Amino acid sequence: MPGVPGGAIMVALGLLQTMLDFDAQQQGLMIALYIAMDSFGTACNVMGDGAIAMIIDRIAKDEG
Repeated sequence: MPGVPGGAIMVALGLLQTMLDFDAQQQGLMIALYIAMDSFGTACNVMGDGAIAMIIDRIAKDEG
């Protein structure tokens, strides 16, 4: 998926419309729901990256 905030839903809209027959209202609902939850996914990603960085830092300090 694109590394752009909200980019994944824009990519998925074509599939929602053509394969699942979503109308404009349903697509709008999907966009709203995605935007509402996207920040939580980003926060989890950033926290996970930070946790891995702290683990690697601790391992590097123990070896040095």
